[in-house]
Amino acid sequence: MSYTHMALSPYQLRELRRSPIGPSGNRVAKAMELLKLRQVDVAAAIKVAQPYVSDVARGRSQTITLENAYKFAAFFGTTVEELFPMKTEQAA
Repeated sequence: MSYTHMALSPYQLRELRRSPIGPSGNRVAKAMELLKLRQVDVAAAIKVAQPYVSDVARGRSQTITLENAYKFAAFFGTTVEELFPMKTEQAA
């Protein structure tokens, strides 16, 4: 199955925004869950390797290029900021 763009619906976007940021530090896994997509489908659509999608979704990749962040965001029809929220420093 080939996907070029799988934008989240308005309802799914609300769900994505409400979802807590887990250990991965991003919402890629949640976006995939909402659209019922496999890592291989996302990888093929945004032209990256499946293990890379796995690493990003699970938080194993400590860095992501801006280009790839935009690829993920465009594919899911959201913003980079919503998909990869900045970590805020906790007050001591």
